[in-house]
Amino acid sequence: MPIREITDPFRLEDIVPYFQPIVDLQHDRVWRYECLARLVTPSEKVYLPNEFLYLIERHNHVQQLTETMFHQSARYFADKHVCWNINVDLSDLKNPSLLNLLKTHLSDPAAATKVSIEVSAKTAMQNIPLLAEVVGRVQELGVGVFVDNVGRVPGNIKSLLAMPLRGIKLDGGLIRQYDTNPAVQEYVDYVCEQAAAHKVSVIAEHVEDTTTLEIVERLPIHYAQGFVFSTPKPSLDNI
Repeated sequence: MPIREITDPFRLEDIVPYFQPIVDLQHDRVWRYECLARLVTPSEKVYLPNEFLYLIERHNHVQQLTETMFHQSARYFADKHVCWNINVDLSDLKNPSLLNLLKTHLSDPAAATKVSIEVSAKTAMQNIPLLAEVVGRVQELGVGVFVDNVGRVPGNIKSLLAMPLRGIKLDGGLIRQYDTNPAVQEYVDYVCEQAAAHKVSVIAEHVEDTTTLEIVERLPIHYAQGFVFSTPKPSLDNI
């Protein structure tokens, strides 16, 4: 997708969560939602993160963006019996106020167990000790941790799965190569086997078509996410 130049003025508050379902394949229902940042300008243009994050980083507003997204998502799901995930990056993991943010909005233990944070595999693999520390701290609140894009970057998957993660997301590109690339097949089988041994849920992400979904359904993978189910939407009413 071509990156558009943002010419409209916008505020941090114009960045809002869109929701994409993660589907339970065994029971054919939504398991939880991922909250994805979208910039909706006053002129109602919608921008993806890769089209506006450089502006957020340039002005050192990454922490404020995480707080804004979390506030909005927590408020949206406050009266809904639905589990949801929100993305954090390395600067968030290093930020001591992340834990305070979670505590402030998730004082109810029942609400906390519905929430998970997502960390990219690249960040996770390069910062195993830091991630282990964060996992331990948020787990005390009942909050889970997912690692996404697993398989996109090299790293010690065994060390990752040794942590008490709530789930990992296998990159859809791997799934699409499963039937044609023996090395990919071996890797995916190993990850699924290790995840099952550690009771970590496996999600196939970026499932964009029925062909990829059919491969997923042949594997010991119980959850999937992607355009084949739904694009990210501004409301659950649209999903």
